[in-house]
Amino acid sequence: MLAAAAPLLLLASLVQLRAQDQGLLLDLAGRPVDAAGALQAQWHRLVRDCSALQRPAAGSTAWAEAQQVLAAHSPPASHGARPLQLLQTASGDWLLAEVVWDGAGAQPVNAPLDPAIVPLHRVGGVLQVQTTGVWSGDTGPWTAPVFIRRWLQRQLPAMPADLALCLDPQWPAFAG
Repeated sequence: MLAAAAPLLLLASLVQLRAQDQGLLLDLAGRPVDAAGALQAQWHRLVRDCSALQRPAAGSTAWAEAQQVLAAHSPPASHGARPLQLLQTASGDWLLAEVVWDGAGAQPVNAPLDPAIVPLHRVGGVLQVQTTGVWSGDTGPWTAPVFIRRWLQRQLPAMPADLALCLDPQWPAFAG
């Protein structure tokens, strides 16, 4: 009987719950894992409805306007704004940009600013960066897309929820 229980006892000694940053992680032999976040990311992909959103293409009017606003937001470092993707509400009042910043000949890894997720909102006909919702940085050990979506929704409750939910980050540190 003890021989049969030994593998379960070993597993139980290696797997524990760890409270961190107002959430729970699995602790697998000292390594934190966001199992719930990984499951939630998969679930969101299955149930979300992104049909009301547009993905403006590079070179489109929306893309050019967003790039101009991003480049002007924090000069001179922001001048090299290069959107990787844009999500836009049908009305065009809200955009969510994933952006990297290229310095003069620099690779994004050596750029003057870190890659970011930047919400933009049209106020009085003018597109503006919503600075309280800008995400830049590492999310580890949390599953990045889920962590960033939740953070955006907390920081900008007025932003349409489907905009954050339909964000599928491309930058490796954000893609999770």
